Amino acid sequence: MKKVIIISKKPSIDSVVSNHLKIFKILQHFGFRHTDRPEHTNLEKKLLSKYDSENLIDTLAFQKKILDKKFDGFTFPANVAYTQDENNFSYHIIGTKKNIYDAIAIETAYSILEEIYGRKSNTVVDINFVGDKESVQKFTKELNHFFKKNQKNIPKNILTLSKKNIYSAFRELEFVEITSQNKKGDIENITIPNPIDYLSEISRLEFKDILEYIENLDLNFRINPFLFNNSDLYSGIIFQVQNMQEGKNNIIIRGGRHDIISKKILGKKEIPIISVSIEGLKNIDKLMKPLISLKTIDEADIKFFYAQFGNEARFKTLKILDMMRNANILIHHDLSKDKISAQLQHAERLQVPYLLLVGHREALQNSVMVRNMKNLSQESIELHNLIEYIKKLL
Repeated sequence: MKKVIIISKKPSIDSVVSNHLKIFKILQHFGFRHTDRPEHTNLEKKLLSKYDSENLIDTLAFQKKILDKKFDGFTFPANVAYTQDENNFSYHIIGTKKNIYDAIAIETAYSILEEIYGRKSNTVVDINFVGDKESVQKFTKELNHFFKKNQKNIPKNILTLSKKNIYSAFRELEFVEITSQNKKGDIENITIPNPIDYLSEISRLEFKDILEYIENLDLNFRINPFLFNNSDLYSGIIFQVQNMQEGKNNIIIRGGRHDIISKKILGKKEIPIISVSIEGLKNIDKLMKPLISLKTIDEADIKFFYAQFGNEARFKTLKILDMMRNANILIHHDLSKDKISAQLQHAERLQVPYLLLVGHREALQNSVMVRNMKNLSQESIELHNLIEYIKKLL
């Protein structure tokens, strides 16, 4: 029986249920390591109860651990993953605001559903962006104006909801057509405000940067303006990944950036964190066979380190990581570093035998420089030949 490689990292992976091991295997390829679910108190539940968002209790617990200096065993950015229960699995990226990590969170989710449903399945990513304070204020003002102006045309249940939670009411408008009658008696559609139209210049550029990463991947995605939530809980990207084929067991992956929570709820500084929840896993064995046998290796046994520098190179990064995942080849990287010198120092500390390097020239030539770290010999390999070349080195 073929064994799945599990990278050893305390605490033990025994808490990952067998049906979730294939998910954990994919996460490893994007730099995630296992941890235990964070402990939380009744106080944290109480703090989140007014937002009706108990699903974010782990997010708050991680932020609190960092603020209390009790987050041990990981360096930042920390990519962590764990089983919540039989039906739910979570992963988080902690300690970085870099947009490439938002894209990694999305790419990881997409890869997980492709593993579950198959590459030819109708997997779709819905993406939206909760902008900065200026953006949210402009959109909220316009949304309030919309509900007030169109009271007679909006369904009563949604209008009532808007008085309790305007963002929940807005989400309910996704599949509702709001119309009015003009002076001539003709029926006209009323335009519903789109939060993207109210993003500040800073937020617009940040969202554009994330979309550029996504566009360089072979993902089926769409911008969904109705995927919007409370700005006290979200502070950037928000996404949902699901399989759109009818009759399939409904596994949904939801995620977003929640840096703001520690400041809004704990009254402390913002702690960068992207949190993702995989829901509906209870019946996953109907879609794929669980892994039974495991092979454990140490992180030091990984033979490759990926380094990149320059704008052109960074947009190649996720494609290369995905190629390595598909070939089941584990790789180290440190995408939080922009300077090539810092990345090379990291590679030297890990004592990897081989470095995969993509700079400005390699990005333009669609190639990767493969360097032998022992004798410093190197060879330029075209991207479409990379996996075949690497397999000869193993």
